[in-house]
Amino acid sequence: MSKRRDKKYDDKSLKEKKSDFRRHLRTYLVMCAFFVLINIFTIGSIGWAIWPILGWGIGVAMQGLSLYGPLADPEETHPRDNERGTPLPDLEDRMELRELERRPYRDEDLV
Repeated sequence: MSKRRDKKYDDKSLKEKKSDFRRHLRTYLVMCAFFVLINIFTIGSIGWAIWPILGWGIGVAMQGLSLYGPLADPEETHPRDNERGTPLPDLEDRMELRELERRPYRDEDLV
């Protein structure tokens, strides 16, 4: 099993999630064509193939909306500071870090 699949979905960066979505969409489109071809060669029309196409399509649509549409998480739109996908600290955290860097002592020295 690859390392990419060992990661939980919530722990993935936005770039990894979008890559997973594109892979899922390609697989969906290929399988839709496969279902339609099987259905046309066996029955001569699109009969049962519409149901797996619609069912799977709902999942693909929801995943796409959660990354690109109105269901997208506003936190996910923040830029990432590295390829591991950790979010950049917000303004308050950056100010606190600057203050800690300016101090001539460490918290451990006070104990």
